[in-house]
Parts: sequence; C-alpha cells; structure tokens
Amino acid sequence: MYRLRFAFVLLKSLLTRKKALLDNFELQFIALPLIDTDFTRLFTQTYSLYMGLARWNFLFNSEFRTVALKKAWVPVTTAETITYRKSIKAFDRVSLITRLLYWNDHRFYLEHVFYVKGKVCAHTYIEGLVRSPQGHLKPNEVFKALGVTRESPAIPEKMQGWVNSISSK
Repeated sequence: MYRLRFAFVLLKSLLTRKKALLDNFELQFIALPLIDTDFTRLFTQTYSLYMGLARWNFLFNSEFRTVALKKAWVPVTTAETITYRKSIKAFDRVSLITRLLYWNDHRFYLEHVFYVKGKVCAHTYIEGLVRSPQGHLKPNEVFKALGVTRESPAIPEKMQGWVNSISSK
C-alpha cells in the first residue's frame, strides 16, 4: 500500500503548482483497517509512513521540485519527536499538514500535524536534511543549487529546547 500511496503523492505533486517553502503542505489519507490500523487504532509505524509521504510531497511540491528531480534528491530524517493527543481510528479521514519552520547551518526543521475532523491527533517535529547521490546536503548547499539565498525564519520558541538538545549531541 505504501508504494501505491507513494506513486500517488509523486504524481499529485508533479501535476500541481509549486508552493512556496513556508506554505502549508497538506496530504489526506483514510486510515484503512488491517493496513494502517489493527481493528481499531492507527499503528505507531503508520504515523511514520504518513510523515515520510508528507516529506516527499514537501520536496516535490515546493520550490525544490525541479532541482530535486534533476539531482535525485531525497528527504532524510535525522531526528523526530512526536506527541500523541488522540487516537486515529479505522476509517478516519486524516489530514496531515507539513510546514518548514526553520533551518540552520546543518539541518531543516519541519512540523507535521495530524488532524481528524479538525482536531489535532498528533504533533511532530522533524529534523532532516536532503541527500543527493554525492552525499548529504546542508541547507545553504540546497539553496545554492536553487540559485537563491534564503534567511531562515526565527526558530519557534516552542521547539527551541528540542533543537538545542539534539544539536548538542
């Protein structure tokens, strides 16, 4: 099922207009019983699968698209933290919003928020980078390949402690 969803996300990304990097990127899923859930609740690993698809959607539906396709870039997660607030159940329509919040000299920081019927079910912060066939790229290398220079928004106060804790390792 993941491969079908992956193909759908890529096709949808390629057929829609590019969005600005700091826009919201939304994907929608239906939690399928026995595929995404046991008989009642979403498997923990399904959250990760959905977020992986959301990062592909971000890469190929944003200003990164053209260069990412030409240079065979892929998104890589280096750290994440998730807070579960409410269970996602079988047959729920899940809306997953992805936002690029911040970047520094080494990594990009994204947020994933899972919604069902407008209510937050899970919230995740992701630290990641872009990988090319030549190796890992730092944000300044990514923007250089795009031919632009970008200043990061200020680090959100709510994630500053987490970023500092993982950066010191």
